[in-house]
Amino acid sequence: MNRSLTKQSRPPRPPGTERLDPAAVRTGEPFTVLYGPGVGDAFVDTTAQVCSMEQALWRVLRAAGFERIVFSTLHNPVYFRDRASWDLSRRPARRTAETAGRRVPRTMRHASLQGPLGGTRLLGAAPRSAAEPAPEPARGAGAAPASGISDPFGVMTLTAHLRDPEHRTAVVFPHADAFLLHNRAPRQLAGAMAEWAADTVAGNQWILVFRNPSLDGVAELLAGLGHYPQLETFVRERRDEPARGGTFRVELPQAAELERLVHSVRLRKGLRVEWQDLDRVVRAMAGQPETVRVWSERLEQLPADGASLSHHSVRRWVGGAVSDERTPWERLAAMPGMEDLISRFEAIRNETEAAEELRARGLATVDEPPARHLVFTGNPGTGKTTVARLVGEMYRDLGVLSRGHCVEVKVSDLIAGYVGQTAIQTNAVVDRALDGVLFIDEAYALSDQNDGFGQEAIQTLLTRMENDRGRLVVVVAGYPEKMKEFVEANVGLRSRFPTTVEFPDYDPGTLHTILLGRLEKHGLRPGEEAAQALRQIVEGMHRSRDEGFGNAREMRTLADALRTPWAVRVRRDVEQPVIVDDIPEKYRDHLPRPVPELAELLAGLDRYIGLGPVRRELEGLANRLRMRQERGTEAFAPPHLLFTGPPGTGKTTVARLIGDLFRGLGLLHKGHVVEVTRTDLVAEFVGQTAPRVREAVERALDGVLFIDEAYSLVRDTGGHGGFGAEAVDTLLREMEHWRGRLVVIAAGYPEDMERLLDFNPGLRSRFTTEVPFPGYTLDGLVEILHRMAAEAGYTLGPGTGERARLWLEATRQARRASFGNAREVRRLLELMEGRKAARWSQGDKGAEYLPEDVPDPPAGQG
Repeated sequence: MNRSLTKQSRPPRPPGTERLDPAAVRTGEPFTVLYGPGVGDAFVDTTAQVCSMEQALWRVLRAAGFERIVFSTLHNPVYFRDRASWDLSRRPARRTAETAGRRVPRTMRHASLQGPLGGTRLLGAAPRSAAEPAPEPARGAGAAPASGISDPFGVMTLTAHLRDPEHRTAVVFPHADAFLLHNRAPRQLAGAMAEWAADTVAGNQWILVFRNPSLDGVAELLAGLGHYPQLETFVRERRDEPARGGTFRVELPQAAELERLVHSVRLRKGLRVEWQDLDRVVRAMAGQPETVRVWSERLEQLPADGASLSHHSVRRWVGGAVSDERTPWERLAAMPGMEDLISRFEAIRNETEAAEELRARGLATVDEPPARHLVFTGNPGTGKTTVARLVGEMYRDLGVLSRGHCVEVKVSDLIAGYVGQTAIQTNAVVDRALDGVLFIDEAYALSDQNDGFGQEAIQTLLTRMENDRGRLVVVVAGYPEKMKEFVEANVGLRSRFPTTVEFPDYDPGTLHTILLGRLEKHGLRPGEEAAQALRQIVEGMHRSRDEGFGNAREMRTLADALRTPWAVRVRRDVEQPVIVDDIPEKYRDHLPRPVPELAELLAGLDRYIGLGPVRRELEGLANRLRMRQERGTEAFAPPHLLFTGPPGTGKTTVARLIGDLFRGLGLLHKGHVVEVTRTDLVAEFVGQTAPRVREAVERALDGVLFIDEAYSLVRDTGGHGGFGAEAVDTLLREMEHWRGRLVVIAAGYPEDMERLLDFNPGLRSRFTTEVPFPGYTLDGLVEILHRMAAEAGYTLGPGTGERARLWLEATRQARRASFGNAREVRRLLELMEGRKAARWSQGDKGAEYLPEDVPDPPAGQG
């Protein structure tokens, strides 16, 4: 029987720390593996004394009932930290008359351990105290420096101590990573571990301390070494079945330990403390995933800098939350536009408090904590990241999370570029987030990867969400539609994310409030005229937003953009308000502008021939808009247009001008033109047409979408469905959804466009304005030829225009259905240029086109 179980008296229990629990080594397992972010850290015990990992572990083992604690490192193969363990590991030398009165060397307690020097012990002097560890030496050894013990003999010595049933023994490898890697007796050590696992002495243990933040990392290390299969199997089994025991994760310090650290530094270094701030400062410190060593260095720097501990002095380390005396609930309530979110989180709080009360009264029969993972959907700048940080604090206050910090990552932080590395990388991120919130922005990118390692990251994440259910809250965020697809793509994701929180775009009033608040933080105040202008700019930005609109982020950018021109203008006279002239030019596009004079507005059309119908239509729009401005009523939405006419009559050219014209009228914010045809909109496979149409519309927002030969969308439908019909249906929905932000111009032959309108009745109600482009007269075509030649620096000599007229007339007669109007003029000019080039090579350097440069009319004509 183990004598330690029958002892009636024990030494007083040494002071401990919350992060090392004696229960961790009372598992009955042959090994105990310690790992985690706190390994290698310093510890602050219950008496506010700072001790090393080795000292803290010695105390835990003593508290767990171990009588003999033996340590082993590469530097010191066998050493002790206390006198009692030393004494239990030796036996007195036999005294004879011959040796009486003189010192003789102590001998090994076990004769089987005799080595090259017989039974003589080579372990040096004993530690100074029987009850407490020796002070921490320079290199971490408790006894005298190593005395030449070889690694094989060291393994024999440690194994012999473990096999001693008389005293409960722990053999500790405080630096197991280095010891297993560099030990020169790996076969003997692996054999000893295997034998020990098969035939242990009850109560005795090997304690291995790995400086690795995760158990998965320990398993990978052992697999890489390849020398210790028994230990590797043990770790992998405990990793897959954590409830079996034998492993213990050493965490980072919590608030109680950090408060003791504050007092330790106060007593040792004279740190001054602002007592009214202490609670929230310590709470904020505990919310950061930092070690005692880091906090100790920071705290000791404060008195060196002549500073005291306050919410101001620690803000650089913990962020701005420590300076805010409000609770996270109050800070959430103070965020504009969060009413629906507040109701949602109030429900979560009530549910959590009710569950806690049920457990406290013994009425709850389910020990497994509910899933608290969340999906945040919304466009950028709607507060998702800010609320995720508050969630950690709220759950910490509710007791759901012990730390409540927020680890913010992108998909690229989870996914590696090599096979087998993604799981390791994802696990490392989760380890940092344990006891807090893991916030994954744009999480849908994990499932968007067809050939990447996104699915491996998802499976690893799902496993950790289940295994660390009570210690981890995962918040995934992204655009609404993409996040819906992401969650629906995996059954495991659907079951683990029970709650979706929507973050709608802020309305103009809320955005304006955010803008004014940002300006106030800068110390700026807008004058009355500037305030009105900024309100109009915010409304314009909101009206012209797309899915990439940054909401509050855009307001911060605008406020920051005002600072420089304001500062340049006022210099030190900072009492001056912001004026309209301080607003950067790019934002003034959102301000109302007077309708320009018609001559100025339509100047771009004056260069072209035969655009009288277009001019009359635009004049009508300008007159309507001017009337509304003078009456003080809102502008109207720009109309969608039908351009009907044969090829070469200027439809594409005018479509390109329409964007600028409508922008000049204030009907469109950007006025750019996106030109597409059937091949850009209609796909060859099911499900691909609608996304193509939506993508084209998104590119054209706040401008013009020009669809040339629009009838071709439905030319192969036979009046029924198909991909072309899907394109038309999708286009109609998008035109309605983006009314006021999109102008669609559909162009084609008059008869074809009429058939297109008949195909879907919704088209006639959307295209309310038809602009005819009649074919050019022969005089008009010759005038176009004159203008094209002039643009190239040439003139038409005598008789050239008349001969060109004959050529154009003959060509139109020969190709009535496909005559290209202005395109034919351009083709004729190219033919003329070729003939003129031949004359040029012969020395005729004139700038005139001569009649002989015009080719003969098509055969049978003219």
